[in-house]
Amino acid sequence: MTEKLYYKDIHKTEFEARVLEALNEKNTWKVILDKTCFFPEGGGQPADKGWLNNIPVLDVRKEGDTIVHLLPENPGNGTVKGKIDPVWRKDFMQQHTGQHIISAALWTIGKYKTVSVHMGLEYTTVELEAPEISEQDIIDAEKLANRVISNDIPLSFIEADPEELEKFNLRKPTDREGKIRLVKIGDFDCAACGGMHLDSTRQVGLVKAVGIEKIRGNTRIAWKIGERAYDDYRKKDKIISSLKSVLSTNEDMFVEKTRELMEDISSCRRKYGSIENRLAEILAQDLFKNQLPAPDSSFHIITESWQEEENELLKKIMKNLVKNEKTLVCLVNVFPDKVQWSIGCSEDIVFPFDEVKAELLSIIDGKGGGRHPLWQGTGLNPRGTADFLARFRSSVK
Repeated sequence: MTEKLYYKDIHKTEFEARVLEALNEKNTWKVILDKTCFFPEGGGQPADKGWLNNIPVLDVRKEGDTIVHLLPENPGNGTVKGKIDPVWRKDFMQQHTGQHIISAALWTIGKYKTVSVHMGLEYTTVELEAPEISEQDIIDAEKLANRVISNDIPLSFIEADPEELEKFNLRKPTDREGKIRLVKIGDFDCAACGGMHLDSTRQVGLVKAVGIEKIRGNTRIAWKIGERAYDDYRKKDKIISSLKSVLSTNEDMFVEKTRELMEDISSCRRKYGSIENRLAEILAQDLFKNQLPAPDSSFHIITESWQEEENELLKKIMKNLVKNEKTLVCLVNVFPDKVQWSIGCSEDIVFPFDEVKAELLSIIDGKGGGRHPLWQGTGLNPRGTADFLARFRSSVK
């Protein structure tokens, strides 16, 4: 049995203990001490982080009444010095105590029963046995939770036998056996819990609902709790300040201003698309007129090189060119470190791309493919562009 120092003093972050056992299993050392400040994973709360003899503790698990520390190397025999990561510990105590307050507030406001909790690295989620919850109930629960926090209510911890539970107004029944640890927040909440908690509600600081979703027919709400809530507020306040400058308006007008901008963008996209379509038609017509059929061929063989052009425009030019009969087209778009190529033909032509693919693409160190009537890809040798186009024309002849 390991003496659990973390229940006796939540503020204690350094300790000395005697090594009872150290086993090497698959390059991980399982270390058992006579006592520990390391809280093991449980109750939805992750295990403490920290060090034993300056060796990082990878995980902490509970096996019956024994606490097992997992380390990447042997900390040695005899006495070891342990140190808890205080920032990690405080964060998740804020999450856990804050979650109890939130669940109790939701129960008080609308009899919303908490069925599961997840304390993640970004936020804490509370899943409710309810298909939906009104926005007003979330607001009211958030206000009540923050009022309880500001009231600085002390937390008390009680060990009770199962037959004693009737005298406690538990928010949620428990089927645990043996001694049951209860976490009590004044007259506001009482729940069975083996996790780590703060001394008083004020230490939680702040809670804020930041998201809601449906899951398994229930409702899950994401919360920022403690320092995370303050960090989230600072981050969003900075974004709002920047948007005020960018949009030249105050936050009350953000939605209206954004809608106006989105409408303007949609209008510009339509106009741009119409202009691009017309430009593609004109450029395709010019290419077709200026590149007449070769004297020894009955086909129109059109090749053209572009410099860092918009890919969508080239696609539209290709689409217009292959509308013409007996037309073969090869377009390349050259960039400093690559080349984009496309080959197309009109429907009345069968171009044997697979027969010339290896020879053509080797010139530009290229790859790609497709099927009749369009093939496309990229190459890593822009300097081979001229040879690539010349080889295409000769392969057609």
